[in-house]
Amino acid sequence: QATATDTTELPTRLARWASLVENMMESHHDLAACMMALGMSEEQSQNMADPKNVMTTTMSENDGTFTMSTEHSMATEFNSTTTFKIGETTVIPPPFQCVMTGTKKNENTWTFRIEMGGKILNQECQFQTHGLTLTGAVEGTAVSLREEFRKV
Repeated sequence: QATATDTTELPTRLARWASLVENMMESHHDLAACMMALGMSEEQSQNMADPKNVMTTTMSENDGTFTMSTEHSMATEFNSTTTFKIGETTVIPPPFQCVMTGTKKNENTWTFRIEMGGKILNQECQFQTHGLTLTGAVEGTAVSLREEFRKV
């Protein structure tokens, strides 16, 4: 059985889900508060959380390496592409400068530990047939967030 750091036996269903998937954020709760807790300015956080901001993520997988691109219609300074492997730590350069480690909880759920602005965001990503749900909390605070994405 695969462990959290074993990328050679990613579940077929999850790998198939991530082969090339585009998702659009449908809703969020406390996104701006979470981003401010991680060190973003109020203006940047509000732009990111603005209902008019269309946020789209695209994920692809190739031989255990995942590439995720994120685009924002209003917070374009945070458009980014990140390549990572489950179980490995990845340094993400500006504009969304952070250190991220992803692990596999089960065949439908990944967890991410994101260090940014001297704070730690613990996030869980649940993959469903219709999209994905991200939940998270900033350590040492009462700040948490929830994001819902649907497949496009």
